[in-house]
Amino acid sequence: RTFNVGPLHFEGRPSTLAAPPMSFSLQPYFPSPIEPSGAPIFRLTVHALRSDCGMGHEWAARNPRRSQFHEAVVAFNAEIDGVEGNWDPFMWTEAEPQLCVGREMYGFSMRLGEIALTRRPALRGWRKGEIVTAECSQDGRLAFAVTMTLDRTGSEAAPPPIQPNPVFYTRRTLPRPENPTISDVAIYRTAMLGLQAGEVWSGEGTFAIGHDNLRPLAGGKVVGARWSTFEMTKGPAEIIERSLARKKG
Repeated sequence: RTFNVGPLHFEGRPSTLAAPPMSFSLQPYFPSPIEPSGAPIFRLTVHALRSDCGMGHEWAARNPRRSQFHEAVVAFNAEIDGVEGNWDPFMWTEAEPQLCVGREMYGFSMRLGEIALTRRPALRGWRKGEIVTAECSQDGRLAFAVTMTLDRTGSEAAPPPIQPNPVFYTRRTLPRPENPTISDVAIYRTAMLGLQAGEVWSGEGTFAIGHDNLRPLAGGKVVGARWSTFEMTKGPAEIIERSLARKKG
């Protein structure tokens, strides 16, 4: 069994950089009816995560190979009918359960990748001036990498350039096996529940882009860099729209 029907509980340690594109519209990354919202800023995030896959805390503790994993995300601010949220058109993970739940059930655009993130020192914790590096690769090629230098923590940490939003939009596209030129498309909205924030650091950061589809984002000036911890619960998704897509040619 890969996952259960119950709510999925997550805890994690993300490292995130935010930047505007140099001279490129973000519109090509948004399929209708999902539209850009707010400032034209993208976020590069690598998470070290733990999920109970809907099967509870004890299951997660007894199955660390399946419950502990990384995700790498390219995120944009989005909206549908005035309801703002997150749109993540590029995601990677190294975990099979998360591919099944995230991509096949919720419609997150996940791919298999190789992901690494600097660990927090176990005893003394982070200190000012330390380096946090995160890297994501696909098929042996860099997708993106982020590096930040820790500066301020707790109440002294700089506010995020984009306020956290618990709403996520996804687009699930499933080709029909009897006729792969036709795909069933569904747009979903999911709200993360009970979000609790823990330790947080802000600082300065840089990033590198390697994936061909992300190259228009290269060169932007970083406007925020943060490392943090959190817990949250993913509930059922809300269907927004169903449609058909036909492949030309």
